[in-house]
Amino acid sequence: MGRSKQSRIILSAPLVAGFRPYGRCHNRSECIELLYDEYEAMRWLDYEGRQQIEAAELMNVSRPTLTRIYMEARRKLAIALVEGRPIVITGGNSDFASCQSNKTNIIMVNQKIAIPTNDGVLFPHFGKAPQVTIVTVQDGKVTESVVLEAPEHEHGAMPKFIAAQACTDVLCGGLGAGAVNMLNQLGIQVHAGAPAIDVEQLLQQYLGGTIVYGDGSCHHDGCGDHHHDHDHHCGEHHGCGGHE
Repeated sequence: MGRSKQSRIILSAPLVAGFRPYGRCHNRSECIELLYDEYEAMRWLDYEGRQQIEAAELMNVSRPTLTRIYMEARRKLAIALVEGRPIVITGGNSDFASCQSNKTNIIMVNQKIAIPTNDGVLFPHFGKAPQVTIVTVQDGKVTESVVLEAPEHEHGAMPKFIAAQACTDVLCGGLGAGAVNMLNQLGIQVHAGAPAIDVEQLLQQYLGGTIVYGDGSCHHDGCGDHHHDHDHHCGEHHGCGGHE
């Protein structure tokens, strides 16, 4: 049985999805993944100049936890600078097995969340959903909810459609690894394994930090990757010499 996780509050999504080094790149395919909570810890402490006790309260974590997150972020940045590695800023939940055992909910105060739905209920298969409910969250509260017709079912259509709506997050049931990779590359955080319940109830659980995630992987045809089982090679998208 799943269990709820302590939520970490993120003010808003980063403005960029990552950085690439100039010059010679010795590890173009080995990117450094800076997680959202690590980014947020550095933002509060280094950019905003807040004290650790204040930053910990703002992120809804203990001070020792904040210190651990912050030190890990600094370690990753040091490796990227010294070894010439690209940096990808991510929610860190593309590894479903790791997600289930270790993932802590990341709750952003300002978000635009896409939820694959059917008649007001989360549709369990990402790529086959007939509708997408787009929910705007400001200061941790829902301010707008719009139901749109989902795009035609074809490879990459759903992630591109969601990105076109300027969404920061996807809250869904099961989806394929290809869809997760594409969403992450578009700078969208994926919260997979959510229960197939009424959208209003789902949002209450998500924003309240009580949601219990199940298995987020999907082995059905059409859950977003059409069995295109591509590995995520950072150099192809964020590394040196990669595509813009």
